[in-house]
Amino acid sequence: MNKDKIWLKSFFAAILILLGCNLQAQSQEKIELVALLDSIERAQEVKFNYLYEDLENLKVKSPQEGSSLLSFLEYIQQQFPLEFVFVSDESISVSFDSSKKCLKFIDAVTRSGIANVILELNSSRIAISNSFGKVFLDSSLNLEKMEFSHPNYFNTQGNSAALDDESCTEIYLYPEIELDEVLIKEYLTKGISLNSDNSLRIVPQEFGVLPGLINADVLHSLQYVPGVVNTDETIAQINVRGGTHDQNLVLWNGSRMYQTGHFFGMISAINPLINHDINVIKNGSSAFYNEGVSSVIDIASRAHTQDFKRTVQLDFLSANATALLELNDNSNLQIAARRSLTDLWDSPTYNGFTDKVFQNTKIQDLLQGTDNRITTQQELQFYDVSLQYDYEFDSKNALNLDVLAIQNKLTFDEVLETTSEQKRNDFEQSNFLANLSYKTEWNENHSSSVAFNASFYELEALNQSVLNNQTLLQNNGVVDIKLSFKDSHKISDLFSLRTGYQFNEVGVRNNNIVNSPEVILRDKQVLITHSGISELSYTSENKKVETRMGVRGNYYTDFGDFRLEPRLSFSYQANRNWRWNLLGEIKNQTLTQVIDQQQDFLGVEKRRWVLANEDNFPIINNFQLEAGVNFNKNEWMFQGSVYHKTVEGISSGSQGFQNQLEFLQINGDYKVLGTEVLIQKKIKDFNFWINFSLMENTYDFNNFEPQQFANNFEITQSSAFGASYTANQLKLSLGGRYFAGRPMTEIDTENPILTPDTNPRLNFLNPNESNLKDYFQVNFTASYQFKLSNSFISTGISVLNLFNSNNLTQQFFRLDDSNASVENVRIQSLELTPNAFISFQF
Repeated sequence: MNKDKIWLKSFFAAILILLGCNLQAQSQEKIELVALLDSIERAQEVKFNYLYEDLENLKVKSPQEGSSLLSFLEYIQQQFPLEFVFVSDESISVSFDSSKKCLKFIDAVTRSGIANVILELNSSRIAISNSFGKVFLDSSLNLEKMEFSHPNYFNTQGNSAALDDESCTEIYLYPEIELDEVLIKEYLTKGISLNSDNSLRIVPQEFGVLPGLINADVLHSLQYVPGVVNTDETIAQINVRGGTHDQNLVLWNGSRMYQTGHFFGMISAINPLINHDINVIKNGSSAFYNEGVSSVIDIASRAHTQDFKRTVQLDFLSANATALLELNDNSNLQIAARRSLTDLWDSPTYNGFTDKVFQNTKIQDLLQGTDNRITTQQELQFYDVSLQYDYEFDSKNALNLDVLAIQNKLTFDEVLETTSEQKRNDFEQSNFLANLSYKTEWNENHSSSVAFNASFYELEALNQSVLNNQTLLQNNGVVDIKLSFKDSHKISDLFSLRTGYQFNEVGVRNNNIVNSPEVILRDKQVLITHSGISELSYTSENKKVETRMGVRGNYYTDFGDFRLEPRLSFSYQANRNWRWNLLGEIKNQTLTQVIDQQQDFLGVEKRRWVLANEDNFPIINNFQLEAGVNFNKNEWMFQGSVYHKTVEGISSGSQGFQNQLEFLQINGDYKVLGTEVLIQKKIKDFNFWINFSLMENTYDFNNFEPQQFANNFEITQSSAFGASYTANQLKLSLGGRYFAGRPMTEIDTENPILTPDTNPRLNFLNPNESNLKDYFQVNFTASYQFKLSNSFISTGISVLNLFNSNNLTQQFFRLDDSNASVENVRIQSLELTPNAFISFQF
């Protein structure tokens, strides 16, 4: 644990050093033109003659050192309407042509200048924008009659803005988006788009507002997506189409995340202030994705497009800050850090979350004072730190380095009242991820990339009892190393081919150490996988048909097992309003999470990662097929799909049973047949949406009677609904979720305990034949942004469970400590829980 603290402190120190060293570089992004001319005079031994008042307010981007005199002058002339006249070899006259009209063409998405925009007047070309996106025209020309054109931008009218500080009229052009690239630009809210292959693209920095979320919490936002349910209200259990959470492949810049949440899943471990581009794929994923038989959540750093370079935010749980440092024209560095305030202040949010997550755990038992014990000095902390460095050698070669560190820590003391004896208990969970990638473009049709990814996960709990001096140390660790190569080649205007290779080595460690009686259990497994990938994409000339067919071949060296994974994504746009989809995939998964005992790791994070061994834990295999339709017209949007999913080789230990299957170790399958529908309508500043999901989800265990019964995560029907209002700087959102109660197993009330005198055990009825009561929750969010001269202040509130609905998220039966009576354990939902935030962007 001390080593973890040392590297974390060192990491923070490195960030502070980088921040201090590079702020000056950022501040020198532009310099005064007069100062630049003075430096050129000294370096080139020339003299510039000009009127100071003509140039005193002009600032110019610094040119590269070592350029020739003519290169310097040409570089400056691209930014201002200046004329340089050589009076002699050493004397140069400089004049500012105020009669010229300056236009600057800007990409509306990236906010960068657009080169090679063609300006035409009366069908005749009159100018073309330079590398800064600027053009200088005679002021007598009529701008309203001009036409702009660029092959990569569809809006040739543009959106004109007021003059900038360089007296240029800014004209925003929008990138050309092919018909099949993005179908719906606002799916549920701004910042979520529906792609043609029915995958979702989420851009947190462009987020609108969703009910109950004060931040762009990517994983929590998924609960409003059809087919996604988190029955226990945490992102530690995201169930996609009836699968368990470990069946979701969550990637951060190519590295797998084994810890996705803070506060035991109550908030996302992904910092909401960082620029990210997230793709969520429920079916038909690319062959370049391994694992994840239920879904892929691919979180990647994207182009930095925010208007402000720094943000500081406070809410009821944490303090958060991020800074983007533009080191030079070729590189930038983004740093972000978030730390909990839970050890400083017991906020209403903290109290609400604590009551929720500590139910049915060892902590709750101690808080209730059972066995003459109490808990004191309870302390919960979490933090995450990220560093993202991008370097462009030139327009065709780029290097990326990304690092993410996540940590959760819980400590509490057991105190025996009679003797005041005290013992400390610790819980720590951490995930360190790293990505180093290099991409090169050989030409406009051919590119290649190589990447090295690493993920180190550690879960450790120390449980010390004051009653019997027993100490239990539990540990679960994962080391995941991946090396991948990808080659992309555009064969023609219609076909593209991507090929690749991936090497993946995963090691999993599980330890249990008890001092009295002395028991030491250590287990370590390693699996190496070699994967070959090929993927062919086709887009028709009229852009109506898009097909991606891929195949992945995995060779598992430890098993000598080779498996093929075909993938398919087909999309056909019948007309402007209708699009049809056909998706299918076969996947394999070697990692899963299991529960040995419900009170493992103090009961707050009882799942541990294990590796397939083709014995107790076979490789999980899935097959999924889906057909869907999308309709979009007059601000109405309809999406519907029908799917069939089969997952084979699951372990009963991974399903969270708390009935007669809890202590069995058997393998089986589950099958899901389901349908999903989303309806959305936008009316001016209002956006209304509602979705429905129906499913039939059935287990099949050959070595158990009955062989088939309802899946623990069968939610026969679920829906989410919401309405949002966005106008100027105000954002409001009200919505909620409703779903059928999850399955549960009853006991025989007339004869609840079998063989009570010799081997007492509960007399369960058939598994999962009953259900909890339906779940219903309404959430609310409001935010407002104040615009200052050179910054923004945003503030807002959110309320989870606005009406304080009393829902059960789980119910089960167990024997008490004496094995003489039955306990009915009822896990309650989160109560009404407010949160608030304030952020400052500058």
